[in-house]
Amino acid sequence: MESSKPIYVFDGIVHPDRKAVFREDAPPKSMVKEGRKEAIRACTKCGKADENGVKKCAKCGLTFYCSEECQREHWPIHKPNCSSEYGNGIQSLIKSVTGNPMISHYIQVCLSLKFGFHHLRSMSPSKRETVLRAPLSVHIDVGIEPTKIGDFMALYTYPEEWDKDELEGMLQFHHLSGPKDWVPERRLTDSEIAMWRQARQSADEDGEKNYPVVMVQFVNNFKQRITCTFTVDDEAMGQARRGIPFTVGSAITGKLTDKPLTIPNCFEYLNTHIRADKKNQLLLRAPMRLCDKELIRDAGRNAPGHAAQMLLLKMKHEGVYVSYSSEFVAEAAAARAAGAEARNNARANAEAQEGEDEVEVGAGQAPEPPKPPMNRAERRRLEREMKKEAKRRK
Repeated sequence: MESSKPIYVFDGIVHPDRKAVFREDAPPKSMVKEGRKEAIRACTKCGKADENGVKKCAKCGLTFYCSEECQREHWPIHKPNCSSEYGNGIQSLIKSVTGNPMISHYIQVCLSLKFGFHHLRSMSPSKRETVLRAPLSVHIDVGIEPTKIGDFMALYTYPEEWDKDELEGMLQFHHLSGPKDWVPERRLTDSEIAMWRQARQSADEDGEKNYPVVMVQFVNNFKQRITCTFTVDDEAMGQARRGIPFTVGSAITGKLTDKPLTIPNCFEYLNTHIRADKKNQLLLRAPMRLCDKELIRDAGRNAPGHAAQMLLLKMKHEGVYVSYSSEFVAEAAAARAAGAEARNNARANAEAQEGEDEVEVGAGQAPEPPKPPMNRAERRRLEREMKKEAKRRK
């Protein structure tokens, strides 16, 4: 479609430490693969988990049933979204989420922040037991976005004009909501309650009676819904209790900013981590489908649908979507380079001054071993001691 409006080109700036930070935080691919094997599919209709396997829908391959009876009963609900256009869906990606100990941990932190599990210690025994035995659930909106932020911004900014046939995508977390965040309040179905009870019983048998169990529904634009159960452990509740903020560095200015431990900031941390995975070590990359592109275009049009609005909330919160002119980026890069040069010159001058202050070693004297360079605190302490000594001499 032709347009008289100018089309701007978007590009991304990569933080110089991104690769090192990713390597430090990411589990090896072998660990993720092993974790994926632990996932057990359950019947979409009744929620019964069957280790022997369930049969998938022959047309879309995205829903699973333990019997033909369950499939028939669920057909009126499944029929509107039973289509091969969704490809492999998000099933495989969510298996990589639950099989990744780092990502799973931060989802548990989010659940603790949502329901206040980190305050269980201060509750009375009866109230604590009520919380632990209550079937709780959350809804997490997820999407598949282009791995290159420039491609995302082009889809978002020019929904009618811009397209690309083959786009590599990655899973992204958009928003978390609880049952009471919806109007009317959402209630678990009988099959979901049965699934929760089964997970609660398994946790109790594994010695985790004091850990909350939560149903998590990963929803992709209401086209596909994957339900999993998470047991929130002591480590996750402890991190939520301590509330240590995230320290985020700007790839453009180099400025460090502390962000509080909140659910949106946890999601931003996870999304940035997934974005940094260039070699698909996390197994969270997949080809972009037409429905994935349309969700981004709907957000660009400010469409009223829930999924598009949740994506817009994510964009307003996360720094990666902020656009800067090429002139601003060039000026920031020049300022960072000038600052680095000034620091290097100051360091070189300080080292040269220390060399001039060295005492010449006399004949027959062994030179002293070189001392490690003093940091700023040590240098200030030495200066204070020298000033005190000078006052005493007066």
